[in-house]
Amino acid sequence: MRCRWQIIKECSILHRDVSLSNMLVCRDDDGSVHGMLIDFDHAVDIDAKEQLIHAERTGTLQFMSVNNLARSHPRQTALDDWESMLYILCWAGTYGWSSQTRRDNTGRLGQPTMLKSWYIGSSLEELAKSKRNILHSEDTFSQAIMEFNFDLDGIDILSELVMQLRKVLIETYDNGRCGAMEVTEIRLNPETNELEDVIVSDPFEERSAMWESCRHCFYRH
Repeated sequence: MRCRWQIIKECSILHRDVSLSNMLVCRDDDGSVHGMLIDFDHAVDIDAKEQLIHAERTGTLQFMSVNNLARSHPRQTALDDWESMLYILCWAGTYGWSSQTRRDNTGRLGQPTMLKSWYIGSSLEELAKSKRNILHSEDTFSQAIMEFNFDLDGIDILSELVMQLRKVLIETYDNGRCGAMEVTEIRLNPETNELEDVIVSDPFEERSAMWESCRHCFYRH
């Protein structure tokens, strides 16, 4: 997370493929741990506005942001990389962070975990909806944390960390709507003369559009 922070703040680089396979972690003889973020093949300058909209989706399904999953031409900002980091931390807390601690897709009660819906679904939009459902409120997100492997060392610290990161991503804005779910209205389709649910606002899209004015929310946290 320190590495991701420095890359955004000091280098203004958007990685666009933050995932477990692109993170290296080593422990020195004195016990200190160092991390490194690799594979910048899809990285762009975060301040080059013309580069923030891309025709292709990039990333690993379970770690891709909602905007990246839900739109064919997503406008990507640092919020997408931070959202991916949140998913990685939840993944590590649920499935373990080494070969010695790793477990399968079943949770503590022997049932498939909520996180399984982050990469198994009939469409990318369905995967995005699953992530929206989990992130939407502190209560729904807490249900996902309850599936963490609490036998892991430091899991209590990780649980608090992901709760705080979700709060900054989803709730901490001076302007704009909090939460993760789209707002819809029932409107008449003039072509079919039928009532349809129409999306009138999307908090992820709104926050992406106002990134420049809200990036100080991250800097002060």
